[in-house]
Amino acid sequence: MECCNTPMLMDKDIMMDCYQKYGDQTKKQMKLEGIPRGCCIAECGLNATGLYSNGMIKRDDMTKMFMDSVKDMPEWQMLVRDTLDECFKMAESKMDEIEAGAMLEPSFEGEKICHPISGTILRCMGMNLFVKCPAGVYNESDDCNQLKEYSKMCPIM
Repeated sequence: MECCNTPMLMDKDIMMDCYQKYGDQTKKQMKLEGIPRGCCIAECGLNATGLYSNGMIKRDDMTKMFMDSVKDMPEWQMLVRDTLDECFKMAESKMDEIEAGAMLEPSFEGEKICHPISGTILRCMGMNLFVKCPAGVYNESDDCNQLKEYSKMCPIM
C-alpha cells in the first residue's frame, strides 16, 4: 500500500540507471560521519536531463520540467511550484554546508565526490511533497499517518 502517490518529477529510467551506477557508493557514504556528502545518484539524474552544470542547477529549466511532469495533475501543480521555491530557499540558507560537502576528499577507493546541491533539492522535494500530500491522493491510515509525522521530523540535510 502506498501512502501518497507523489508525482514522478524525474524520468524513472534515468534515475534507475543512476542508482545502478552510484547506489553502492551512496550506501557506503551514508555510514560516514561528518559533513554530508553529495548524492551522486541525484547529480547523475540532473546531469542526464541537462538540469545541472558545474555545481549549479538550472532552476528555470528544473521548474519547467517539474511543472510539465504534473501538467495533468492539477492537485499537485501549485504544491510542486511552491515546494521547489521552498527547497531552493532552504538550500541557499545551507550553502556553506553544501559547499563544504563539495570540497571533501574521497574517503574510500573509487569514491566519486559529487556536489551536494542536486541531492539537497531532490531530497527536499521528495520529503515535502510526501508531507504535504493532497487529501484526495493521501491514503489515510495509522501507518501512513505515523510515517508522515516521522517525515516531518527528518532534517533535509
